[in-house]
Amino acid sequence: MKIFRRRKTVYTKFAMRQKAPEPIERVTLKLPKSLALYFRKAFPHGQRSKFVADCIMDYRHSREIESMEDELRKVGKNRDDQ
Repeated sequence: MKIFRRRKTVYTKFAMRQKAPEPIERVTLKLPKSLALYFRKAFPHGQRSKFVADCIMDYRHSREIESMEDELRKVGKNRDDQ
């Protein structure tokens, strides 16, 4: 197996074929001080972003499901009316 070196990171031939990760964008969260202290204590550096991203993705997924269910209810109601 060939190993390629780039910027002090080692990539294997398999890793080079994987799709590029999505670009990261920095955002600022404004939290109450007590919550921010807990957030820093509960989630060490490097895990905070992953936790927030997972929460947002779960929220987005649940909203998409709710909108699909609403559309199905509307379609079902229209069928019942006819």
